[in-house]
Amino acid sequence: MNEEKLAEINLLLYTNEDCFYCRQLSTTLAQITQERPHIIVTKIAYNPQLHTSIKSTPSVIVQYNNDELGRFSSALSKKSLDSWLDQLQDYIRSHLSC
Repeated sequence: MNEEKLAEINLLLYTNEDCFYCRQLSTTLAQITQERPHIIVTKIAYNPQLHTSIKSTPSVIVQYNNDELGRFSSALSKKSLDSWLDQLQDYIRSHLSC
């Protein structure tokens, strides 16, 4: 990416402590946040009574300016996430930035 300021993207990570894929995705997202300081990950302990829109873990809700841009429920590879985040950043820059 070029040197212009990147939009802050918030990832809400819903996890379950007994979930292997949750731990795997958490590790991958930790690597990504080290490389991309504009990505903020917030871990949330999944509670089905409170989080009724979440159907499985791990689940990630992607937010920009507190608006949901998308979500996924899978432990994606780092390569897939990097590609997806690049596309998301391009979309924000082209369509949502002032």
